[in-house]
Amino acid sequence: MSKLSQFFRNLIGKWKELSRRKKIAFGVIFAGVIAALIFAGISLGSTKYEVLFSNMNSTDSAAVYKQLQADKVDAKVKGNSILVPKDQVDKVRMQVLSEVQMTNGSQGFELLDKSKFGSTDAELKINYQRALQGELERTIKSFSEIEDARVHLVIPDDTAFVKDTEPGTASVTLKVKQGQSLTPDQVKAVVALISGAVKNIPPQNVQVMDANMNLLSNDLYTDKKDGNQSTTSADKQQQLKKQYEQDLQKRLKDMLESVYGKDKVKVTVNADLDFDAVQQDAVTYDPKSVVVSENNKKSTSNSGSSGASNSPVDNNMTNSAAANNGNSVSTNEESTKNYDVSKVEQKTIKAPGSVKRLTASVALDGNVDDATKTAIKNLAVSTIGYDDKRGDTISVEGIPFDTTLKDKAKKDLDDMNKATEQAQKNKLYTIIGIIAAVIIAAAVGIFLWMRKNRMEEEDAFDDEFGQTQSIDTVIGDDEADMTGQQPKFKPVEFEEENEQTHLENEIKKYAKEKPDQVADVIKSWLAEDER
Repeated sequence: MSKLSQFFRNLIGKWKELSRRKKIAFGVIFAGVIAALIFAGISLGSTKYEVLFSNMNSTDSAAVYKQLQADKVDAKVKGNSILVPKDQVDKVRMQVLSEVQMTNGSQGFELLDKSKFGSTDAELKINYQRALQGELERTIKSFSEIEDARVHLVIPDDTAFVKDTEPGTASVTLKVKQGQSLTPDQVKAVVALISGAVKNIPPQNVQVMDANMNLLSNDLYTDKKDGNQSTTSADKQQQLKKQYEQDLQKRLKDMLESVYGKDKVKVTVNADLDFDAVQQDAVTYDPKSVVVSENNKKSTSNSGSSGASNSPVDNNMTNSAAANNGNSVSTNEESTKNYDVSKVEQKTIKAPGSVKRLTASVALDGNVDDATKTAIKNLAVSTIGYDDKRGDTISVEGIPFDTTLKDKAKKDLDDMNKATEQAQKNKLYTIIGIIAAVIIAAAVGIFLWMRKNRMEEEDAFDDEFGQTQSIDTVIGDDEADMTGQQPKFKPVEFEEENEQTHLENEIKKYAKEKPDQVADVIKSWLAEDER
């Protein structure tokens, strides 16, 4: 403990040995360090918030915020999001989900749980229809492309006769998320969901539209049995053609940009596709004859005859006869062979979508020589599958690009970045100004406090010795004042006799006669000054 006291005494002694300027400088530095520590403590000690729920409808947001207030959770609302302390997000989310039933703006079969005793059949039917609509809305909202949905059902009344039952209808309004779009297959999926979930509603009776009042289900189930090609089929063909062209453009552009740089190449590919299905029948004959059947006959007769006769036969038949006038014996042999030429029948059905012709255009930024054009054509030939027999063409030109819009967009982006940086700088300047104000206030306070103490010490010295000079003058401190100038004193008149000179002469005389006592007085003054 004594060492610590001695340390502080030494520190105070060193502080008193410093000049006024150094004291003020160290005071300002100390105040700045204190202000920086306070600011860092406030910044680090502030609560960090994180999103608990976002993009909720007003009903769910109100219910969640009310429950958080009931649970005394520190929550803030920012836009359409609810924020809670970062270290409590998971815990609070699980707690809120167990306490609040999220409806996402649609009430489902929980409506039937609220049915009162004694409800009529009409009320139960209406509640069932509302619950069914709410369940379908929740399912459709769960799709990644859908932001909001409304479902309206028209369910016909049941009759006693099956043949008198009328089909129901449904209408669906979809709000698609920004930047998203629905394909015809996705619209069909929504229609199939409604038709499969509700009794007696065929797909043709489901109408789907978006928030811009575009009928998405128009011609969705067009009959293809007539000779005309449906709109849906034509759209699919155009989509396949566009996708094929974009694939070739991307492949060629990626390859050329790796050589000439990004945004230095523009590529356009046009593909002429054949969507007609062609059937070809081919018959191939083998020139070699093949025996397909053979018939051999042999006959012998012992009866007598007056003569022998031969009958005409075909070239492929062989007959022989023998006669004996004595004992008549006859022999007949017959051989028949049928030949046929073999053939191969081949039926080929050509799938639709074959490429009839390709044309590609390549534009480079700047002037291009002939050697470069030839090199680009050679690269494009192998990239897009160039075929000279089909009449494919590739054109390459070097033209300076117009970068006005790009430069304007870049300038706008730079202006936005500068505005953001300026806002950050203004915020930093504000913080620095606050810290500087605190430092200046602390420095002024320390300066006034030090000045007040010095004035009190000078007053006490003057009261005891009757002198106007400060303690610094007595102990020989000749430091300069704040302005850097030497302090000015009145000229001393040694021969003038007054009360002050008389007092000085008496003090000098007393100091010569009793130097020990004077030394003790000065030591006591120094001790009091240290305290």
